[in-house]
Amino acid sequence: MKINICIPVFNEENNLPDVIKNLDDYLSTVSNKDLQFNVVFYDDGSTDNSLSILKNSKFEVLFGLNNKGLGNAISTLFKHSLENDVDGVIKLDGDGQMDISDIDLFLDRLMSKPTDLIQGNRFYRSHSFTPGYLKRFGMLFFRIIFRIIGLKIKDTSNGFIYVSKKWLEDFKIIGNYNAAQQIILDTKLRDLTYSEVDVNIKNREAGKSFIGIKYPFNVLSSMFLLFLYRKTVKFLIIPGLVFLLFAFLFFVNDVSLWIRQLEPKVISNEITILAFLLGVQFVSLGSIIEILKKQKII
Repeated sequence: MKINICIPVFNEENNLPDVIKNLDDYLSTVSNKDLQFNVVFYDDGSTDNSLSILKNSKFEVLFGLNNKGLGNAISTLFKHSLENDVDGVIKLDGDGQMDISDIDLFLDRLMSKPTDLIQGNRFYRSHSFTPGYLKRFGMLFFRIIFRIIGLKIKDTSNGFIYVSKKWLEDFKIIGNYNAAQQIILDTKLRDLTYSEVDVNIKNREAGKSFIGIKYPFNVLSSMFLLFLYRKTVKFLIIPGLVFLLFAFLFFVNDVSLWIRQLEPKVISNEITILAFLLGVQFVSLGSIIEILKKQKII
């Protein structure tokens, strides 16, 4: 079984030496010959010495010249893994907060019950983890959002996850912001399987988190666009055709009134024009999205 351990990095020079050492220690303990691990880092345009530290390690390193965001970093790592025909990816962060040995928990779950997404849950074992008020609010907010759409995920923003080859084969991440919630939503939209394992997360010792007041709004907009991407026909093209049908019926009624000289204008109902314009916009946008999807442009 070939598994990539993928780690996005941005300005983590103070944390990377420990992360690299912990990876070395963990890989030296793996005795299962059926497991083939490959560690891949992606440096997202770091302005400190992160890239230099990574290049001096024994692990594979990808990098971008400019910082494009966590979503782009994760997409790059996932695409790279898919091109290398892996059976799955374990993704974790480069900030040193995650216990590398917890990879065994994902593998144990995978062996007992093959799953497309295994989400790390930090709320049972992470006794020293103390998120700030803003982060707590965001966690609760998105937990409620996912409950509404039928997903019982306790930790909706954890970066410690496993995704299967099946999940990778048609994944989509919209934009370059954080992808954690999109990964969960995409699992639901594609009717893939998911589960959670309890992992140990500690507080960040150096560096700072990118999460701020704009976080929920950026994530929600990305989730909405992902939803439209996956459900283009159902929520754009079909409603657009319905609007056009009503526009046609209203137009027939308007013409009938005009012929009978009950109205002075051919189109006397503003709803006719509104329904027509909405229909054209919905169908056009949906059709463009479908064409771009088939051409693999988006």
